[in-house]
Amino acid sequence: MAYDKALISSILRQLEQQHDRYEAEAESRRYQLSADIPRLAEIDRELRGTAAKAMRIAFESNNTDAAIEQLKQRNLALQAEKRKLLLDNGYPADYLTVTVSCPICRDTGYDGSRLCACVKRRAAEIQKQDLSTLLPVDKETFSTFRLDYYSSQPDSRFGLSPRQMAQANLQRCRSFAEHFGSSYENLLLYGSAGLGKTFLSSCIARTVTERGFSVTYDTAISIFDQYNAVKFRTGDPAAAAHAVERFRSADLLIVDDLGTEMPSSFHTSCLYDLISRRLMSRKPTILSTNLLPAELENRYSQAIASRILGEFTQLRFIGSDIRRIRKQQRL
Repeated sequence: MAYDKALISSILRQLEQQHDRYEAEAESRRYQLSADIPRLAEIDRELRGTAAKAMRIAFESNNTDAAIEQLKQRNLALQAEKRKLLLDNGYPADYLTVTVSCPICRDTGYDGSRLCACVKRRAAEIQKQDLSTLLPVDKETFSTFRLDYYSSQPDSRFGLSPRQMAQANLQRCRSFAEHFGSSYENLLLYGSAGLGKTFLSSCIARTVTERGFSVTYDTAISIFDQYNAVKFRTGDPAAAAHAVERFRSADLLIVDDLGTEMPSSFHTSCLYDLISRRLMSRKPTILSTNLLPAELENRYSQAIASRILGEFTQLRFIGSDIRRIRKQQRL
């Protein structure tokens, strides 16, 4: 999985700050009780000296194992006495223990040498929140995809009805999301506006994000604008460079409204760079467009069309504009 380095760094800083805050709170509680229950301070001092005692034993004792076991039993007895003192004085047994939000990494962010699952969960939650500003990921799910908006009358061009094709597209998109990470596939969603391409893209983004993978969604226009800012040093080039890196490295990239941008050789070169990089690194991409496959070469280039048509599973959407159907139903 690819993680946004800036996002992970931010989460690790938050964990560090949280740990420092919990440490300060525990120290404040210890200071508060040291005056009321002096024996607690004595126990803490003796426990803090354990490491030094263990080192002395290692160098001086002829029976190290027995001495270490004796020290261990003494520590356990002190800890038991400490818990009893707290309980006898009306405090929880763990009142002086430093709080941690994750018992696995103890708020370090690492489980051994790997990122802890708690960091990955936080990253997924933040990514989902970010996606929700662009996509209705909290509302649109595979189970709420409405097949009844598609006609059941067969289309003579395909031998299937719009509903049958929508059903097949739904199943393919659900399978793509549920098996993401265990198989490699790219999707080309194409057809007229208002037929559910963005809806299913949103469903995929939600499912893949919830499974802990990084997902970046944006429109083609916005993506090319970021490339433009990097190349020509306009706006905030540093932020744009970070965005372009996310487009290139995200576990899943969803490019919406491909073909709505102004045609230009620069946009063509940007698209070639993005698709080629992601194909070479085998990072799945979803392209959503109103263009037909035959129009891709005329719009961009033979090289781009070849990569898309050769490496992307094509899902065609047909039927009547669902937005208009919904509008008519509300009238």
